[in-house]
Amino acid sequence: MPSSDPKSLVLWCLAAFFCGSIPFGLLLVKLAGKGDVRAHGSGNIGATNVSRVGGKGLGVVTLLLDILKGFLPVFLAKRAGLGTDMLALLALAAVLGHIYTPWLKFQGGKGVATALGVILAAEPTLMVLPMVTFLFVLWLTRHVSLGSILAAAMVPGQFMLLAFSFFRPGWGVVVPWLALAILVIWKHRENIKRLQEGTEAKLWGGKKEDSHVQG
Repeated sequence: MPSSDPKSLVLWCLAAFFCGSIPFGLLLVKLAGKGDVRAHGSGNIGATNVSRVGGKGLGVVTLLLDILKGFLPVFLAKRAGLGTDMLALLALAAVLGHIYTPWLKFQGGKGVATALGVILAAEPTLMVLPMVTFLFVLWLTRHVSLGSILAAAMVPGQFMLLAFSFFRPGWGVVVPWLALAILVIWKHRENIKRLQEGTEAKLWGGKKEDSHVQG
């Protein structure tokens, strides 16, 4: 079985990491002749900052590509027969590639869109609770960052609930998803500080946040 071969797993993880590391936002803005996206707005390479610099259309394309680069390696590994524990490791590797891309001195985005992609590939039904959480928090507070943080927390939470249920996916599945969520939340640490201080901007009714869900 592919999931029982350590060398195969290492290769899959490396492929997922480098797939996730492609800085689509940076590349698209440069190809559009708009310069370096990191020199504008929040300095992020994610879709929201891309939309500020290159327009909404370019932002949407960046969002879709950032989702795709998380989706593709996990989807292919799933089709190849890797187990849920191995898929969890690949999901983490892809998000790590986006957050710590080696092409940009290990400085990348916040990982939310890529995390969305890996979840859609690994287990689409697990997107329901995070998406409901995100939309509810956004409606209630208008803070995209808070919605993203709480949505990220829902992902390992679901696996932890299953770990104590009849189905029991095992901690080998839970731990990588937990690490993924912690990474995404940690990348929002400046947003958390502003939320605590009451200075975080809202999606509407004021200046838009520097750190949108697509970062």
